[in-house]
Amino acid sequence: MARRIELFCEDSAHESCARALVERVAGELGCGVSIHTATASAGIGRLKSELKAFQSMVARGSGSPDLLVVLIDANAAGPNRRRAEIAELIDPTVFPEIVLGTPDPCVERWLLADPVSFAERFGVQPPLGAVTDRKAWKTRLLDTLEAAGVIVVQGGAELADEIFEPMDFYRAGRTDPTIQAFTDELRAALGRI
Repeated sequence: MARRIELFCEDSAHESCARALVERVAGELGCGVSIHTATASAGIGRLKSELKAFQSMVARGSGSPDLLVVLIDANAAGPNRRRAEIAELIDPTVFPEIVLGTPDPCVERWLLADPVSFAERFGVQPPLGAVTDRKAWKTRLLDTLEAAGVIVVQGGAELADEIFEPMDFYRAGRTDPTIQAFTDELRAALGRI
């Protein structure tokens, strides 16, 4: 029986990444999943208000998913503070299984977290070295994909399946601990349900 996974994401780029990661980890575990998107809105403020409303609706009896996955950029707040902000909104009696992802500073960094597998897939390795600004990560992703001859229409996240499928999560986690934390939590939660 497929487990019902509900995605709650900051925007459509986060939804693409969350969906690809859930499908990859579930596939590794041999776990059937049915993925739904409760929201993939515009920004952090809206995500928080829609999460409260969704939780209220579920609490009134619309049926809780087997797993709630929330993906939201850490931005300048940092991953721990952002996790705490979201965790305090969630009632564990409504959502007993939750996985929170907080890419630091943004989800584009996750897409570039394993430059070796990225280069094997696209033929071009992203520049190495950290940048701290969201805009610089987005530019690095776009520039690398364009250098590979890939036509990008949605910022690069539309290629999340192709990027995450060959990714070595251990290597990626050494580059960005937040992707390691997310995939570890996801693996554990899917194992429990």
